[in-house]
Amino acid sequence: MRGASEGTHRGLSQLAVQPSSGSRLPGIEGARAVAAGSVLVYHCWLFASPDRGSPRLGPLTGVMPHLALGVILFFALSGFLLYRPFAASVVRGVPGPGIGSYLRNRALRILPAYWVILLLTGVALQVALLRDDTSKLQLGSLALEPTTLVKNILLVQSYDPDTLLTGIGPAWSLVIEVAFYLVLPVLATLAVVLARPARSRWGRRAAALTPPVVMLLVGLAGKTVAHLSAGSSSGWEADWHSVLARSFLANADLFAFGMALAVLHTEVRDGAVVLPRRWRAVALAAAALAALVAVQVTPDGMGLGVARYDTPMAVACSLLLAIVVLPDPRPSHRRRLASLLDAPPLVAVGLASYSLFLWHEPLVYWLREHGLTVAGAGGFFVNLVVLAAVAGALASLTYRFVERPAMARKRRQPPSAAATPAAPTGRPARG
Repeated sequence: MRGASEGTHRGLSQLAVQPSSGSRLPGIEGARAVAAGSVLVYHCWLFASPDRGSPRLGPLTGVMPHLALGVILFFALSGFLLYRPFAASVVRGVPGPGIGSYLRNRALRILPAYWVILLLTGVALQVALLRDDTSKLQLGSLALEPTTLVKNILLVQSYDPDTLLTGIGPAWSLVIEVAFYLVLPVLATLAVVLARPARSRWGRRAAALTPPVVMLLVGLAGKTVAHLSAGSSSGWEADWHSVLARSFLANADLFAFGMALAVLHTEVRDGAVVLPRRWRAVALAAAALAALVAVQVTPDGMGLGVARYDTPMAVACSLLLAIVVLPDPRPSHRRRLASLLDAPPLVAVGLASYSLFLWHEPLVYWLREHGLTVAGAGGFFVNLVVLAAVAGALASLTYRFVERPAMARKRRQPPSAAATPAAPTGRPARG
């Protein structure tokens, strides 16, 4: 059985297109699966009931709203994975990824699947979110709103109160991701410039840590402005406060901790930083504490708007991600969390997680509007099974026939920066 399981695992891994950085990290697909799955469960609970109410689930009721943190985990993953080759090149003093190839790869990764699913759900199924004359969200066809359609195609819908949260609802976070994709090369260039006069690895490390610090400061500043301008707005309405609250400026800090982890990952792999033997237990305790602060300790009305919640949650997500991607200083110690996340079912879901993330909410609306959902606590679990099956099937199709062919056209980055450890000599590596 073990041999069969390992064979299945290798087969699933081979379905994934090799990352542009040239290396695959165990547990990453599983982390994506957890992020997408948590958001799917949350939206099923929030929107699937035919009476449009969220069912009471006993002790689980208080947990359900926090499943939205899957979006925060996606941001932490993006910060870590995308900054990793840039950080490695700065710290090691070697050439980094080409900006043109990087931008082309990002476009191939997100646009084809997004456009296909947007047109299928927003035009064919007619379950796009649209703003009516009173700015309330309703379901309809994007074909009847060409301006809204174009803004969604270009992923700029979040910059206008009249189109904020339209199209595919969760795509508001994709707008933020795109902004991060565009800003990252600028920040990486800043790190390169700062690293040039450095005479030691410590100086290059400080330069590589500058972009995450900038992201943290920008995000907290954006949250401060959003908090001061909130008034009675919830941050999910058709107003300029909500535009700011759903913008990159107010969410940049959520990428910062994953970016800092990318620097630490390089240093640990190169032997320039040695982790304490029991750092995993400390990281797990710190993640639990950060989550507790976010959920229980910080009272309403305190802090910088939603920063009192999502910034500590970003810390928690990044600490858990560190447990997955950083090596254990005890060679014989089994990395349980990474092994669990590398289980074949989670790897399979993780590979199609992007399509799953885009498909699931429009499908919730379609199933509900066609009388295919059930009310009540028991109905929630029925709805969840149906939604997971339908969304999973469609996600697997778009992954197979849209995502994979597009990713196969990505340009490979040289593996030297992100994948090949350099000796921690304090001198630039020679290519």
